[in-house]
Amino acid sequence: MTKAASQSEPHHDTVFDVDLERLAGIYAHAALDAAGDLAGQGALVEELQSLLVDVLDRQPQFEELFRSGLVSEDEKTAMIDRVFRGRGSQTLLSMLKVMAAHGRLGILRNVIKAARDLWHVRSGRLRVELTTASPVESSLESELLGSLRALLGAEPEVTRRVNPDLLAGFVVRVGDRVYDASARNRLELARQDMIDRAVEAIHTRPQTFVSP
Repeated sequence: MTKAASQSEPHHDTVFDVDLERLAGIYAHAALDAAGDLAGQGALVEELQSLLVDVLDRQPQFEELFRSGLVSEDEKTAMIDRVFRGRGSQTLLSMLKVMAAHGRLGILRNVIKAARDLWHVRSGRLRVELTTASPVESSLESELLGSLRALLGAEPEVTRRVNPDLLAGFVVRVGDRVYDASARNRLELARQDMIDRAVEAIHTRPQTFVSP
């Protein structure tokens, strides 16, 4: 991130008077642009994901300090230097320092998510959640992912889950879209179909269900 870019945003602006998603997107765009090509952007996204999992999730005291209004921006910047210098890229450090200078470290989770989603779009990838009743063989998974690749027209980035309640088959979630090919869903559809048929029969032939 350039010094000019960091000076273009009003200092001490609060997150309450700006749309949070849009604000996080501004920082995400700037950080990815500063990271260079797609490979560099992907490396930054991996760093941010590690920051989320290894620091924010496992050591919540850091996030409390980032959010705290009792800790000055200078102190937060010094803490970033102590903790992350030598462990993270210069792009990551610059992003965190710019956010600290503008009192924005409290929305770091939102920025991480925005950066990840933006990189997926830029790299032509789609986040896919694959849930199966049991672990699947690699050959079957490759076949399924090939079908998804052709269907979506993009490279799926898959999160795998196992849910025995599905009985068999699988469920694929792509954003807000869900493709349910599980045995549980088929059984539920069959059950609902029987109910619908019975209701329709009652409505169309009520005399059948009335004793003489």
